[in-house]
Amino acid sequence: MKSPTKHYRSLVISLKKARLITRGVNKLGCDNDLQHLKLQAYILLCHGALEQYIEDLALSAAESARNNYIQNGSITKTLLALISSKLVDDLPEKSKSKLTSDLASNVEEFSKEAFNRYRTVVLSNNGIVERDQKKILIPIGVDPETVDFVLMKNLNAFGAKRGEVAHKFKVQRTDTLTSVETALATILRDIIAYDQAVCKALKLRMK
Repeated sequence: MKSPTKHYRSLVISLKKARLITRGVNKLGCDNDLQHLKLQAYILLCHGALEQYIEDLALSAAESARNNYIQNGSITKTLLALISSKLVDDLPEKSKSKLTSDLASNVEEFSKEAFNRYRTVVLSNNGIVERDQKKILIPIGVDPETVDFVLMKNLNAFGAKRGEVAHKFKVQRTDTLTSVETALATILRDIIAYDQAVCKALKLRMK
């Protein structure tokens, strides 16, 4: 994988398409209920695009890490993080003494089980708040807090905004099209850092 990935390019296209729904909305303040509803729909659509980007990027990296090992015997930071996250969660205490020998002799099986477990985690994800970002990115060797703390917080804030729209029906809100577009422009500019960090982890071979 190379940054900008196909997933980042798809995100850019999706956000542009979502913008179409705001046609006729006053940038500085919604004039009527229809404009408020259009703005809320825009927030939901953009949240969906951001969530899909993070999930697709991470799952693609996890799959690539497994394929790199199967085809070339390469153990990358991504694969090591993926296997480690499964072992920490799943192994009982009494089995940890056997961990080193079992893992060394059967990396492929461990990686298969780890990938399947991770895919379940990603597919069941429903958000982009801080805990969601960490749940998806840390198991593939990327800590969002270390990569870009401000980006992590901005995504968290947008995710919280989406939660307000999705879980509580209220036609009129204080958001403006300008404020939403400004937040999205900042996120889109900065989220390439996740793209680059995931690609870097995937290339880093463990010796």
